[in-house]
Parts: sequence; structure tokens; C-alpha cells
Amino acid sequence: MSIFEDFEVQFFFAKNKQLFARCPCRRALPHLHEFDEASAHHILCHMLGHLLDIKAGQPTLNDSNATISAINQDGLEDELRYVYNDLQNPQLKAARRVDGNVDPGDRPEFRNFGPELQDCYGADARAELMAEAIRAYLLDPNYLKTLAPNVAARIRAAVNPNPEVNRILQFN
Repeated sequence: MSIFEDFEVQFFFAKNKQLFARCPCRRALPHLHEFDEASAHHILCHMLGHLLDIKAGQPTLNDSNATISAINQDGLEDELRYVYNDLQNPQLKAARRVDGNVDPGDRPEFRNFGPELQDCYGADARAELMAEAIRAYLLDPNYLKTLAPNVAARIRAAVNPNPEVNRILQFN
């Protein structure tokens, strides 16, 4: 099964409706046809980030003590949260539409936007952080390698040697 067939199985089959149910992008999948091309691409790349996190990750326990597969995030929380805020904070995005040089440190409302503000907690929040980092790596590798070099290295270390993924995708 290719990663693209697996994408369909993971996200569209009825038995997997609960998979990443709290993810804002997950909830948008049935409505992709309603989005402009850039937004649809963003959603699909984020969801591909979830799939890569599962496929390249190692077994770990979630908040309910169920075994899941995820890329290890130990020691990466600051970088992951910086990337998530930088790419998802709606107030920061609005300010950058006016002035592309706005820095998250400029104002308090430009900081600390995390998955929790989108109703994702615990393991769901960690999954969102990694999926968004992978999305960033897919779309702009230099961005992630510059702003979150340890996250980029961890993604490479998990994805590149993985035979389920590396025939289709390699991160540099």
C-alpha cells in the first residue's frame, strides 16, 4: 500500500473517523472542495504530517495509556511551540498581512498560540505540534531548519531511514 493509499485509509474510512478528531485540519477534510488551492494544500500537508508522524514514529503511550506511534518530541517543545505559533497564530498572521516583518516578540498577542487554543490537549496537542512542524518542513525546509533545527533533525532521523516512507519521501 502506498503512503497515498494509506492516507485515504487513515482519514476517510469510517473506522478511523476518531483519528485526530480534534485536529482543525481533520475537520476540514470533507470540505476541501470549498477551499482555495493554497488553503487546501495547507490542510493536506498538515494531515500528511500526521500520517508521517504515525509512520515514522516509535511506539509510545498517550494520555489514556494506549500505545500510539509518534516521533519522539523529548527536548523539542520550545521549538515545536515556536513553529506552531509562528504559522498558526491568527493575530500574528493578520499583522503580517499588513507588515511582513512583524516579529512574534513585538506584542503579547503574537505569542503563545498553541493547539490548546484550538481545543487540543495532551497527546492531541503534541500530535498537532509535530504535524505542523512536518507541514512546515514539507513546504519550506529552510524555514524549519533555520527556526527549529533540532525539530528538523529529529524529523529527518525518524523519516529518512524508515522503509515505509523513505521510498517516497526524504528530508534533507
